[in-house]
Amino acid sequence: MLSKNRIEAFSDGVIAIIITIMAFDLKITELSPGFSDQDVWNALRMVVPKVLSYILSFMVLAIMWLNHHVLFERIPHSTPRLVWYNMFLLFAMSLIPMPTHFLAAHPFLPQAVMFYGLVMFLNAFGFLLLRRYAAIEGQLIPYSAVVHRSNVVSTLLYLSSVLLAFVSVYLSFIIFIGIPVWYFLPERLSRR
Repeated sequence: MLSKNRIEAFSDGVIAIIITIMAFDLKITELSPGFSDQDVWNALRMVVPKVLSYILSFMVLAIMWLNHHVLFERIPHSTPRLVWYNMFLLFAMSLIPMPTHFLAAHPFLPQAVMFYGLVMFLNAFGFLLLRRYAAIEGQLIPYSAVVHRSNVVSTLLYLSSVLLAFVSVYLSFIIFIGIPVWYFLPERLSRR
């Protein structure tokens, strides 16, 4: 069986590659010879949705990486099922560059917003399954009702963003931005 350190190292590598793939999409359109100041501003304006989509996905990946690290710090050893739950999570994470690119190209297209929400739902669901296995089925870490509830709520919110995309893309964006903010708030409040 793989050691938990190997699982974590592999996961770190996959996440680093995902972030690198997303960063490759951050390109400013090449300017044609004899370009004007307006052409420069237009090129910069065109990259804004790409940067915003990248920041959003990067924050989600950063939060997931940090939570993954904290989870594996507490797990005493791996099990075959833990490996496969982790692989499902990594699979879901590996999909993130695709909807990030699509959302950057079409930020107000309901299908692009729906696709982004669907992939984020798969990621939240994958993390929910991994943590649930570690705490309940595998009994590798103590169960925390607060953490479990937080994982369930974020999973359901991402699922609702899929459905809301056709009602209002703005409601989905509130969910996309709200979930990372929500994961930062408990840390900030606990320090006070």
